[in-house]
Amino acid sequence: MERQEIEIFLALCEELHFGRAAERLYLTQARVSQTIKKLERHFGAQLFERTSRQVRLTPVGRMLRDDLLPIRAQLNRAIERAQAAARSVEGTLRVGYLGGLAASLLVDTVLEFRNRHPECEVHAREVHLGDVFGPLRRDELDLVISHSPVGENDLVAGPELLTEPTGLVVPRNHPLARNSAIDSTAPSIEVIAIGGPAGAYWHRYLDETWHFSPAGQNGAQTFEDVLTAIAFGTGVHPAGAHAERHYPRRGTVYVPFSDGRGHVWRPVWMPGAESARLRAFVQMLLETVTQQGAEHYFS
Repeated sequence: MERQEIEIFLALCEELHFGRAAERLYLTQARVSQTIKKLERHFGAQLFERTSRQVRLTPVGRMLRDDLLPIRAQLNRAIERAQAAARSVEGTLRVGYLGGLAASLLVDTVLEFRNRHPECEVHAREVHLGDVFGPLRRDELDLVISHSPVGENDLVAGPELLTEPTGLVVPRNHPLARNSAIDSTAPSIEVIAIGGPAGAYWHRYLDETWHFSPAGQNGAQTFEDVLTAIAFGTGVHPAGAHAERHYPRRGTVYVPFSDGRGHVWRPVWMPGAESARLRAFVQMLLETVTQQGAEHYFS
């Protein structure tokens, strides 16, 4: 028997009236009558005696009712437990963060999240440019705080957390280092290539977001690799304004873009990974940015 058939049968057992049973279940009387006839054909026995004045259970109907009542109660309890578990914020949430800005936001968020949801643990680890979304796809992390993904159709991009002003990190002796600001649409800006599994992604990101071309064959795996290559004079690379504070490096200069272009930061997760704890954490991220102010993380 299907769930709806069970509900129709038991409703008629209680009401002993086709019209009232139909009204209670928001069905037509014809649908109730058809379902009961179908069940009687299936069991090969009459379940109800019908007269013009009353409806009564047959012995077979009473036996079926008595057997189904505890089954329905157990099924309802199972559904209620599953729904309660889906709503509860407990267990472990695995969060990845890309760089210093995301790390600062994560720390502020987790401190309050633990107070609000003490039954939920947060495990955090840094993700790197060379494999930024790989841990999500390998089910090593539930959520990553990163730049808004470009063209990654298998990922869910959560709500915008903040937009960070950006610029170029250049060698100290580079001609652009003398500028107070740089036009991000300037032609022929070649940036240090990113390697690793996410190398092709970052090349697409740089092209579609900034129209920059990668230079060099040996791609950097981490932002520290990028900064070291810049200090060596190998090339330049776009970075958020927080890089000036979080990643000071001898031999490099951060020059902001003059046109206000920026990185959009979002939580990112895999389809099907959403849970009560993930939703609660994303909400806490939004509240934290609102309370602290976006500039707190990059100024």
